[in-house]
Amino acid sequence: MRLFTRLLAAVAACASLSLCAPAAAAPSSARSFVDLDPGPRAALAQPVARGARALATPVCGGPGYVAYGSSLITLTAGYSSYSIYNPLTDAYDQVNVRAYNGCPTGPTIYVNPGQTLKMQVNNTLPAESDATCPQNPSHDSPHCFNTVNLHLHGMHVSPSGNSDNVFMSVPPGSSANYAYQIPADHPAGTFWYHSHHHGSTAIDAASGMEGVLIVRGKRTAANRAANGGLADIDTILHDRSGTPFPEHVFLFQQIEYGCFADAQATAPLADPVTFAWVCPSGSVGELRNYTNQLNFVADPRPGHTGQKNSTWEISGRFTQINGVVQPMFPTATGFLPAGQIQRWRLVHGGDRDTINLKVVQANLAVVGGTRNAVASASDIDNAARAARALLAGAHTRAQTATTLDQLCGGEVVKQVEIADDGLTRDAMIEEDVDTLNPGYRRDVLVAFPQPGLYCILDEAADASSTIAYQSGADKVKDRRLLAFVRIGQGTTVPDYAPDGLGHSKYWQYVRNSLVDANGDLPADVLANLRTLDTHVYAPEQPLTGPINKQVPMLMNVAVANGKPQFVMNSQLYDPARIDYTAVLGTTDEWRIAAGGNGGHIFHIHVNPFEIVDVLNTHGVSIYDSSGNCTAAELATGDAEYCTLRGVFLDTIFIKPGYTVVMRTQYKDFTGEFVMHCHVLDHEDAGMMANVSIVTPTTALISHLTAPLTRAKANVDAFVDTLRYGKQRSAQLAFTAPICGTGNTQTFAAK
Repeated sequence: MRLFTRLLAAVAACASLSLCAPAAAAPSSARSFVDLDPGPRAALAQPVARGARALATPVCGGPGYVAYGSSLITLTAGYSSYSIYNPLTDAYDQVNVRAYNGCPTGPTIYVNPGQTLKMQVNNTLPAESDATCPQNPSHDSPHCFNTVNLHLHGMHVSPSGNSDNVFMSVPPGSSANYAYQIPADHPAGTFWYHSHHHGSTAIDAASGMEGVLIVRGKRTAANRAANGGLADIDTILHDRSGTPFPEHVFLFQQIEYGCFADAQATAPLADPVTFAWVCPSGSVGELRNYTNQLNFVADPRPGHTGQKNSTWEISGRFTQINGVVQPMFPTATGFLPAGQIQRWRLVHGGDRDTINLKVVQANLAVVGGTRNAVASASDIDNAARAARALLAGAHTRAQTATTLDQLCGGEVVKQVEIADDGLTRDAMIEEDVDTLNPGYRRDVLVAFPQPGLYCILDEAADASSTIAYQSGADKVKDRRLLAFVRIGQGTTVPDYAPDGLGHSKYWQYVRNSLVDANGDLPADVLANLRTLDTHVYAPEQPLTGPINKQVPMLMNVAVANGKPQFVMNSQLYDPARIDYTAVLGTTDEWRIAAGGNGGHIFHIHVNPFEIVDVLNTHGVSIYDSSGNCTAAELATGDAEYCTLRGVFLDTIFIKPGYTVVMRTQYKDFTGEFVMHCHVLDHEDAGMMANVSIVTPTTALISHLTAPLTRAKANVDAFVDTLRYGKQRSAQLAFTAPICGTGNTQTFAAK
C-alpha cells in the first residue's frame, strides 16, 4: 500500500512535469546512456586522421570521442566541470574534478596488434605545493595529487623507457610522450588506461581520469596456422549476414566527490541524520583529500556503532556509467531491438566498491502497466517515466531496496561471458550476476527476450565478498540501480526445451546464432562452437611446464604506533627496493593471500596469470575434482571464484582469509614494474612492490656474485656498528637492488 501511495505521488509529479520533464538543471539527454563505442565497422575502418580531429574539440562521448592508434592521441590532464545526477535529491550536483580533455571519461582508444600507439600527456593541473608534494615524500602516504603519468592496464607491452613505465612523473605544466609497441601476437580484447603516479593514483581514478582501450582482432580460425596459432573471437561475433554484433562500452566510475563548508574544510558536508554527503545549492563537489574521502573510517550512521566502513559506502554516492548516473540505455527516448545479440565491454574503472551486475526484466504492473503483455513503445515510455519518479528523491536505503525488489523482480537476463580481463575464455559461460571489482574487465553477450523495460542492477552482497568490507556485518551492499534498458520490437528469444545440461535459453540462443552465422568455419572449430567451446580463440594456454619458483605473497593491513600500514609481505612500498626478481621465459607459482581483516585486489603489470586453485579460510581448495565449486563454497552464498579455475587474469580480488594460487610466465619483456592492491588508496598508502624481470644471463651473473655482495654488506654493517654503534640507513638501502635510474624520469615543462 505504501508503494502504491508513492506511485500515485510519482504519477502526479509526472503530470505536473516537476519530476519527469527535462529538469532545468540539466537537459533530459543528460540521463541518456553515453555510448563510448562507435560500432564495430567504424572501429575496424580506423580512419587515420579522425582521432586527431575529433579530440581537438571533444564532445565527451559518442563516435566523436573515439581515437585510433594510427594517430597521435593527446590526453590533457586538468580539471573538468560537469554535473552528476544524485538520486538521493533528484537533482544534479555540480563537480570540478581531475579528468582528461575536460570530459567525464577519457576517449575510447582502438588499436591493432603490431601497431605503435603514440600518446602525449599534457598536465595542466595546478602547481603542486611543498606541503602536499615534498621533494622526498613518504611512500606510505598519498602525495603529489596533481602529478600524473599513464598506465595501460592489462596490456602486454614493455614496462621500460617511454612505454608502460609507471615510474615516470609528469608534474603540472609539463608534457610526456609515450610510445607503446604492441606485439603482433597481442591478444584482442578489452583493456583500459589511467594515471598511475604513486601517491595520487586513487584520487585520479576516483575523479574519473581513465578511459577504455580496445585491441581489435582480425585473425581467423582458418588462418590460425599462419598467425602463430592465434585466432580472434571478434571474427565470429556477427549475424548470418556478416554484420558484427553491436558493441557497447560500459565504463563504471565511482566519483567520490564532496562539497565543503569553506576553502579550509577537510570533511565533506553531510546530512546530520543519515550522514550521506550533501551539496547545497551553489556548491561545487571536489576530491580534496584521502583522509575523509578515500578511506575507511569509523561509521557514524545509526546501526553501525563500532564499525569501520568505506567512505564510499557512507557517502551515499552512486556508481556512474560513462559519466552518467542511472542512465537510460540506449537513450532516454530510443530502443534496442528484442533478440539482438550485443557485446558489452564491462570495465570497472572505480576505486571504492564491488559491482555485482545483474540484468532483470521490470514488472510493469508496479508502474501501472501489465505484467506479461508485450509492451508497446508508449507503454515503455510511460513505465520508464514512472519508474524514474518512483525511485527519485529522499528515500532510505531500505525503502529503495524494497522498491527495486518489486519493480525489478522479473526474469533474469543471463549474461554469456566470453572474456575475462581482455582475454578470451576457453569456453563461454552463462551467469546471473557478473562480479566486477576495481580493475576488472568482462566481455559478455546479452540478448533481451522481448520488448519491455529492464533494470541493470548492482546486486546486494555479503561483507566478505566486497572490498567495502566491515567486520561483523551480515550485509554491506544493498541493491542499487545502475541503469534502465528500453527494449523495443524485434525477435523474441525462444523458450527452448531443456538441453539436459542445465543451459538456459540465453545460452542456447547465443550458441544457435553463432553456429548459424559461422557455417564456413573449419570443421573442428565449428564442432567446438556447438558447445560454446572457444579454446581455439583463447590466447593463453595452460601453464603446465616446470615451475621455477614458488612465491608467497600476503596482502595485509598491519598496525604500527596506532597507524594502519598497508603492506605486502610485511613491507611498505619503497621505490629503492626490488621486492621480487624473476627470470625471462620462466614460470613461477604464486600463493597470494589476504589477511583476515579485509580483502584486497591483486594486480600485476605486463604478464597475466592463470588461476590454478583457490583455498578457503581453512586452507582447503574450493574446487572438487571436476573443477567445480564444492558444496561448502557454494553454501557461503558467494560464487565469484567458481568459474575462474584455469582462467587467465591480470586482476583478482582476494577475499579475507583466502589464498589464490596462480601461475605466471614472464614473456617478451625485461625491466622493472609493479604489483599492488587495486583498491588504489591502499596502493598509495604503501601496498605495492617492485618487480624486476631479468634475462637468464643476468640471473646467472647475479647468482654467482650474490655471495660477494652479501659478504660486502655484512662487512660494511660490522664496520658501521664499530664506528657508529648502528648500521647507517644509507647503507641499509645499499643491501637491496636499486631501481635503475633510466626507469625513473621527471618531465620538465616545455
